[in-house]
Amino acid sequence: MPTHEQIVEAIKTYCRTETEKDRAGWLALFAETVVHEDPVGVGVVRKGLEGVAQLWEMIAAGDVKLWLTSDVIVCGNEAIAMMACETGPADKRRRTAPIIDHFVFDKAGRIASLRAFYKYA
Repeated sequence: MPTHEQIVEAIKTYCRTETEKDRAGWLALFAETVVHEDPVGVGVVRKGLEGVAQLWEMIAAGDVKLWLTSDVIVCGNEAIAMMACETGPADKRRRTAPIIDHFVFDKAGRIASLRAFYKYA
């Protein structure tokens, strides 16, 4: 089971790799059988690394900058991260906050499930 510190570091890496457009580093955080819902409630659930890779294309196209806005809360192999992001071209940047992501990690410390909660415009 991943430690508290490993989970926090994985979430920090999730934000950093997304911001730095490090596709390989970002995808390496996920379990093969990941279930990723972003945002929750709009009917888009991506399954497996192939599904998450499709999300990556949207992230890269949107020039996403993602960061933590407070400490990560870890309970066992699950965590809640409070974040904010900016997306879009330089002349039309859009800020989204708060973002609340719920992570579940597998025994190897990879993200097995991620659900993102935020106001979807």
